[in-house]
Amino acid sequence: MKHTASWILWLVLSLTLTLTTRNPFYLSFQILSLLLLGVYIAKQKHHAFWLSQNIRFLLTMLVISSLVNALFTHTGSTTLINLPDHWILVGGSITLESLIYGQINGLIIGAIFVAFNIINLALSIRQLTHLIPGALRPIAMTVTITLTFLPSIQQRAQEIKEAQLIRGNQMKKIRDWLPLLLPLLISSLENAISLSESMTSRGFETQSTGKITRLTLVSLILATFIIFSAWVLSLFDYPGFIILPLYAIGGGLVAVTFISASRKLRTTHFKKETWSKKDALSSGIFITTIIGTIILHQLGMLPTFYYSPYPGLSLPGLSLSGFLVISVLLFPMLVGKNDSI
Repeated sequence: MKHTASWILWLVLSLTLTLTTRNPFYLSFQILSLLLLGVYIAKQKHHAFWLSQNIRFLLTMLVISSLVNALFTHTGSTTLINLPDHWILVGGSITLESLIYGQINGLIIGAIFVAFNIINLALSIRQLTHLIPGALRPIAMTVTITLTFLPSIQQRAQEIKEAQLIRGNQMKKIRDWLPLLLPLLISSLENAISLSESMTSRGFETQSTGKITRLTLVSLILATFIIFSAWVLSLFDYPGFIILPLYAIGGGLVAVTFISASRKLRTTHFKKETWSKKDALSSGIFITTIIGTIILHQLGMLPTFYYSPYPGLSLPGLSLSGFLVISVLLFPMLVGKNDSI
């Protein structure tokens, strides 16, 4: 699976599954699946420490989330510790239910973090910047320049630091770092000027797009209003058959606006992405799973996805279908070796 759109659909599926369940067993299985996929891709990309870095973040988030929720949410029937009531905010009972609820929040945050890390690992910088619509080409150019400059700045800083150490500057005090900052600033400005001159000579210039900008602005305002209206209606428990179409219309209007504005700007590509059979198959499976999960969730037909440890702790329900849906996230491992474009 190589195409950028396939991986974006995979990310949408991962976020959909993460945000539609609070079952700790499903979330743990999803994180395990994401780690397996991440290790599979990291091995191909030769990232030796990818797994350890993500596990450290997951453990840290679980501890922090559970402690914060336990200290500030004094709800539950199983009391572990009683803190003095006169302690501001944290005073009261520390319950097992609040710890479990905090850990569920930590699992959700961890799953989202790992999913985005996999996208960052699977896609190249060029693929990520191409996700920005053509109408926002200046932003794409700025992001690309920033991502390109950071490694060069780090390399230049290391060279200057080594030169200062050779001259006897041990750089132990703050003032010892001044000889590093000035050459680094000068070299960065020189690189920026050189890049601007190179871009100007290659035809990068400001284009007059007043009409496109006004039309885009009106469309985006209308789409924002529609999406905001759907969100407000969801707060008042309006039925899903009213809210979902509003979200779809708003999101579709945003997509159409950017596509229409992008087509009016002429761009060239050194190498265009092509759809393979594996990409088409993967995208079809991801879209089907996303739509099916959202519809079933809105209709309340995923009872095992719902879970709350309050008011008393109980075991969450499980079903084989839930694990099968989550296992779709491992589909990129089944369609063959992943190579960046």
